[in-house]
Amino acid sequence: MKMNQHGQITIPKVLREKFGLVPDSTLIVETSKDGILIKPMPSHLEQVSQCVKDEHGNEMASLTTDQIMRLVRD
Repeated sequence: MKMNQHGQITIPKVLREKFGLVPDSTLIVETSKDGILIKPMPSHLEQVSQCVKDEHGNEMASLTTDQIMRLVRD
């Protein structure tokens, strides 16, 4: 993979498909001592699921979207 003169890179198609990246996908860029990590921004549902899991443990992580919405509303 190469970077062009504008600092842009092209993510290979196989990786875009594997991680569900489409035009206008939001990406997270992190740095470490070893280099740069680029990863997809989790969807809102994934973020809510992770928050529920963090607060209530694994037993609630498998809730459906409807169940989560009922909990949020209550």
